[in-house]
Amino acid sequence: MEAFLSNFIYSVNVILPIFLLLLLGIFLKRIGFLKDSFTDIADKLVFKVGLPCMLFLDVAGASLSEFMSVKLVLFSVISVTVSFIVLSFIMIFVTKDNGKRGAMTQGICRSNFAILGVPLLSGMFGHEGSTLVAFLMPIVILMYNSYSVIVLSVFAPSEKHLTAAQTLKKIGKSIVTNPLIISVVLGIPFMLTGWELPMAAEKTVSYLSGLATPLSLLSLGATFSLKSFHGRFAYAITGSLAKTIVMPGIMCTLAALIGLRGAPLGTILIMFGTPTAVSSYIMAKNMGSDHELAGQILLLTTGMCVFTIFLGVFVLKTLGLI
Repeated sequence: MEAFLSNFIYSVNVILPIFLLLLLGIFLKRIGFLKDSFTDIADKLVFKVGLPCMLFLDVAGASLSEFMSVKLVLFSVISVTVSFIVLSFIMIFVTKDNGKRGAMTQGICRSNFAILGVPLLSGMFGHEGSTLVAFLMPIVILMYNSYSVIVLSVFAPSEKHLTAAQTLKKIGKSIVTNPLIISVVLGIPFMLTGWELPMAAEKTVSYLSGLATPLSLLSLGATFSLKSFHGRFAYAITGSLAKTIVMPGIMCTLAALIGLRGAPLGTILIMFGTPTAVSSYIMAKNMGSDHELAGQILLLTTGMCVFTIFLGVFVLKTLGLI
C-alpha cells in the first residue's frame, strides 16, 4: 500500500502542475483576460524564443557521454518512421477523404514533444530527462516535419499536391529555418568544448528559457473550446484515443521489451503520449488537409493527455520500469 501511494503521489506531482496551468489558461480565456491575439503571440514567442533558449542551455550544459543512449536514439528513429508508414496505410481503409487521411495520420503520429517534453521529463528525471530531450529534439523534429510534409502531400487535393522536388524543398526549408533545430546546433560546440557564455548572457538566456513552459501551457488552455468539436467528432475521438492511449501503450511495451528503463523509457512515453503538435494544425491548413479535424484532434489530445500521461507514469512507476 505504501508503494502504491508513493507512486500515485509521484505521478500526481509530475502531471498536476501541467494540468493547473492548462486550467488557468481556460479560466483566463473564459473571463476575457486572455484574447485570441495572446495565443498567437505566445505560441510564436515560445517557439522562436523561449524554447530555443531552453534547449540551447540543456545542450550546452550537457555531457556527451553522460546520458546518451544509442538504443534510445535507434528506437526513436525506427518507431516514429514505422508509425507514419503504418498509419498512412491504415487511413486508406478508414476513410476515402484524403483531407481526413492526412489530418488523422499526422494527428496520431506527431506529438507536442518539443513543448511538453522538457517540462515533463525534467519534472520526472531532472537534468537527465531534459538532456535526453535536448539530444533527441533535432532528430525528432526533423522526422516530424519531413514525414508530415510527405504524408500531407500524398493525401493532398490535386490543386495542393506537391511534386517530389517541391516536397524536398519544403522539407529542407522546414529543417534549416526551425529555431529549435538551430538552437540545438548552436549548443553543440559549447557541449563539446566546455565553453561558457558570459554571465550576463547566460542569465538573459536563462530568463528567456523560463518563458517556455508556463506560456505554452497557458496558450494551450486558452485555445480550448467545446464549439470546435462540432462535426467530424467520431474521427476526432478515434484519432485522439489512438494518439494518447494506443500509440504510447504499444511503443512503451516494445521499448521495455528491448531493455529500455528509467529516463529513456520515460522519454518514449512522453514522445508518443504528449498531445498532437500545435504546428500540425497550421501545416494541415496550409497544405489543403482537413484543418478543422486537425484542430479537433489537437484540442482533444491536449485535454486527454493530462489523464493518460498520468496513468502511463503511474503504471511504469508501479512496475518498477522508471
